[in-house]
Amino acid sequence: MTRYTLYYFNGRGRAEVCRMLFVLADVQFTDVRVEYSEWNRFMTKLSSPMLPVLETDTGLTMPQSMAIARFLAREFGLHGRNGQEISRVDYICQCFYDILDCYMKMYHEKDRQLHNETSRRSSNKEDKLSQLRSNYETTCNRILPFLEKTLQVYNNGNQYFLGNQVLLCDVMAYATLENIVEDSPSLLNGYPKLRALMNRISDYPKINSYLKDRTPSEF
Repeated sequence: MTRYTLYYFNGRGRAEVCRMLFVLADVQFTDVRVEYSEWNRFMTKLSSPMLPVLETDTGLTMPQSMAIARFLAREFGLHGRNGQEISRVDYICQCFYDILDCYMKMYHEKDRQLHNETSRRSSNKEDKLSQLRSNYETTCNRILPFLEKTLQVYNNGNQYFLGNQVLLCDVMAYATLENIVEDSPSLLNGYPKLRALMNRISDYPKINSYLKDRTPSEF
């Protein structure tokens, strides 16, 4: 059996979808949480300028969260049964990733400003954060209606994105939407199917146990 090691910072961020795929597939993995103070050392070790990174004992080293997620989904049978289903899973995931990417950029800028004690707040910094938040909210308002409608293609949106099976796109939905719920829940007003999907994912037995036991984090 392949042994997996996932490297990411000590947060949910861009790696949570990968962690949840391991949990859903009931596959063991080593979850290495990298502190920011250790990043330079790990960057040299991993030969990658970015996290997350997936390593296997078969010699694979792979950066980029969505490349990792798609690889794991294929390995675990969570990517769809044919080309049409896989394409649907992929474009839904990309829609959610567009939202997640905007959120992460906004979060990291806010975090930098909060912890940068050597410099005072400036109007330029405030303008940058304001612009990032505006971009995040605009992206949510542009994409969420499409995802709400897309969810309803199967069973009126009362199960999962491709019917009765939890796949990569459903896990990606939860990993993205939980950030919206924590940061600005009003952005989900008017999307009852997406909210209900979040509840179904969080109630899924394997996922539910993981969510109850996972380490709390800021992002």
